[in-house]
Formats: sequence, C-alpha cells, structure tokens
Amino acid sequence: MKKLFKFIIPVVAIAFLMGACEYETIEPEQIDPDTKVSFENDIIPVFDANCNSSGCHGAGEFDPVLTPENAYDNLFAGDYIDTVNPQNSPLYESITSGSMEEYTAPGDAEIILLWIEQGAKNN
Repeated sequence: MKKLFKFIIPVVAIAFLMGACEYETIEPEQIDPDTKVSFENDIIPVFDANCNSSGCHGAGEFDPVLTPENAYDNLFAGDYIDTVNPQNSPLYESITSGSMEEYTAPGDAEIILLWIEQGAKNN
C-alpha cells in the first residue's frame, strides 16, 4: 500500500499543477471583410507603430524601408506584395509566421491581408 501512495501522490500533484496553469490568449480583432482598407489611414499606422523604429525598417536599416513616404513603392519594388495570391505575399507571411511575427499587434496581419486582397491600392 505504501508503494501505491508513493506513486499516486506525485501523479495527482503533477496533474493538479498542470491543471492549474492558465494561459491568456489575445484574439485578433475581427475585421469586417467589407471594410475598405486605406494604405494611408490603416496600413501606414501599423508600420509606424511596429516597424519604423530606429534600427528597423524606418531609417533604411533593413529592407523594405516602411516610412510613410517610401513604404508603398518599396513594397512593390521588392516584390513583398502578391495581389494574385495575397496569403503568399512575403509581407503577410513575415508577420504571420516569419521573422516579424513577434513585432506585430493582434489584428495587424488581418488588416494587411484585407488590404492586399482589395488590390493593395495606394489610397
């Protein structure tokens, strides 16, 4: 019986501790697919908040430069946008599963994908 208790007590303790773990997930903001996305009003603010800091994509440290006056031309010159297959756009891939994923806020990927799906206009 003592051997049984030596086995059961640690198993129960581990199960209790694992069940007590709680993770908070942040769900991305749901965006209405009918929303008209503006490059100037919706996409540039994402870049300004997450990408244009010193040492990143603001002052030309890393391509593409995403400052408001350069972002649009640089995204297309560097083939970061694929309007035929928006989910295959290097910009979208980098913020959903690539090197830039950890630097974006919830909802950023969704608004960028919607902008690309709408033709990635310079509006």
